[in-house]
Amino acid sequence: MNHWKTLTALAVAALAAQGAAAAPTAADIARLGKDLTPVGAEKAANKDGSIPEWTGGLCKPPAGYKPLNGKNGAPRIDPFAGEKPLYTITSANLDKYADKLDDGQKYLFKLHPDTYHVDVYPSHRTACYPDWVYENTIKRAANPKLVGDAPGLEGAHAQIPFPIPKTGYEAMYNFITAFHPVYFGGDWNTWLMDSSGNKTLVTRATTVYRFDYWDNTKSGADEISALINTNNAPASKSGSMDMRIGWARMDQKEPKAWSYTPGQRRVRLAPEFTYDTVAAQYGGLIVFDEISGFDGKMDRFDFKLVGKKELILPYNSFKFQNSSYEDVMQPHHHNPDLRQELHRVWVVEATRKPGARHIYSKKVFYLDEDSWNVISYQAYDDAGKLYRFQMFPAWQAYDMPAPLTQDLIAYDFVKNGYGVGSLQVGSGWRAWAPVPANFFTPDAMAGMGVR
Repeated sequence: MNHWKTLTALAVAALAAQGAAAAPTAADIARLGKDLTPVGAEKAANKDGSIPEWTGGLCKPPAGYKPLNGKNGAPRIDPFAGEKPLYTITSANLDKYADKLDDGQKYLFKLHPDTYHVDVYPSHRTACYPDWVYENTIKRAANPKLVGDAPGLEGAHAQIPFPIPKTGYEAMYNFITAFHPVYFGGDWNTWLMDSSGNKTLVTRATTVYRFDYWDNTKSGADEISALINTNNAPASKSGSMDMRIGWARMDQKEPKAWSYTPGQRRVRLAPEFTYDTVAAQYGGLIVFDEISGFDGKMDRFDFKLVGKKELILPYNSFKFQNSSYEDVMQPHHHNPDLRQELHRVWVVEATRKPGARHIYSKKVFYLDEDSWNVISYQAYDDAGKLYRFQMFPAWQAYDMPAPLTQDLIAYDFVKNGYGVGSLQVGSGWRAWAPVPANFFTPDAMAGMGVR
């Protein structure tokens, strides 16, 4: 990776040519690939070494990796399967570790002091990207900017747009544009557990994505991502589809959504698939703008970058990835034998703007410094009480390579229920074969529809 020095020098020169008012500063860019990783994380270990130095991540499959479909995807070998927890947090010793846990996990201890625990394993900084992602991020670091009221993203393509963020909006755009292969998809299901301990299958589906933003053969793209989601079960949903497209210039182009109903054989525009409309494919457990942690425009909240924090979170969750819903779902809460590790995260607080409408008054996001993925998220009601809590177990898809957080563990503390969403089945989440250019259109969607 010695070419990082050359790339950094070129980026600094480009920044100087743009003038002193541009951000980030030349000094900022000079740190990328040196004391910071190429995507902006602190390269060094923390003071006591409990968070290790980043040395490149897990970039290749371990020996013996044999995906179900013979090409890529699940099941992925757990390279840390032989490790044991360093310690276990219980209700008895919670006070000792409370500053390393988010509000959601602490609330689970309050609700279930006899059954909930947190197993803390050695931390491994496995996040790894293709080399060209690092090269683009450093070389183009001076180009991206936020524009308009939404805001929109301009001047960024096939890069982490803000490796040294100055605002909450910039940090969130690093997440919104999180790296994936251009074509990506998976087979998954979502289950709910009600307050009585009854499990219900909400959705079994296949989702296909196109991440045009990450097409390195292009010089730019208006679209960040597009997806078509096809429901296969239960019978009441089988054959229904939804399609969503998100744009870089969200200040100019509204995110678009369409739905297909088999009985009507009709595709309709679905402008309600935004903000705090209930997301039916998750059984009412979440709303649309918290799918994957956050989805859509940032115009109803003020996003503040609070700073960094060391937090215990679900990380390197290969065992979770290879588990069935029966393994991960227990009455009242998820199976607490979930691997968790100490990592540094960026904290972003979103406070509802005066006069804006939304069911939440505040949201808090914890973004992994190595991947910019949201790994933990909390939402609060008008009284400031914790309403909903989500965790996104992190894992490195070393066959791509890409750090991912596709799966969801979500709690609703008003209904006293929870769910496990987007849990992979079959070949799971994987790089997908390219689809035709017109695949993500209403006409193509109608053509794919069945009764």
